[in-house]
Amino acid sequence: MRKSKCLLSCSTVLMALLMALTGNVWADIELPQGHEVEIVFSQDVSSKYVAPGDLVPIRLNAPIDIGGFTVVKAGAPGSARVKSVTPAGRGGKPGSIVVELLELESDGNYEAEGDKKIMLKAVDEISAEGKGKKLLSWLLIFGLFIKGGQGEIPADQPFKAEIAEDIVILMD
Repeated sequence: MRKSKCLLSCSTVLMALLMALTGNVWADIELPQGHEVEIVFSQDVSSKYVAPGDLVPIRLNAPIDIGGFTVVKAGAPGSARVKSVTPAGRGGKPGSIVVELLELESDGNYEAEGDKKIMLKAVDEISAEGKGKKLLSWLLIFGLFIKGGQGEIPADQPFKAEIAEDIVILMD
């Protein structure tokens, strides 16, 4: 009886000690380079309204889950930059636009080490070209006044992206 009481009290003390030590453990999760994510543009992007170098808001379409933890919530804000633009022109010339992804905020329950941003790159080039109306402009005498369609990337159209460099997310 005395032996079982001693064993019980020792195991209780040991269990309490283990719980105290593991209660404040910091863990790091690494988002590896090349991890695929899905982004959407927060607004329509048109070759009519933007210029090269303009920043365009994006957001994360689906959460980033690693090991059963949601590391970055869906809807996390980010930004992209307009790489090149050709506005639609006379004679039915179509407009075009090319956009490059920049970064994403580590919006979620956890934050990136050093408050760094999550750098992104597109899996495929993000671009759009409007419809040309050259045939119509050649058929009509006043075709020189007919413009082609603008290049437009619609809001909420998902694009595949990947993380451009490893980043450590701190968890507490």
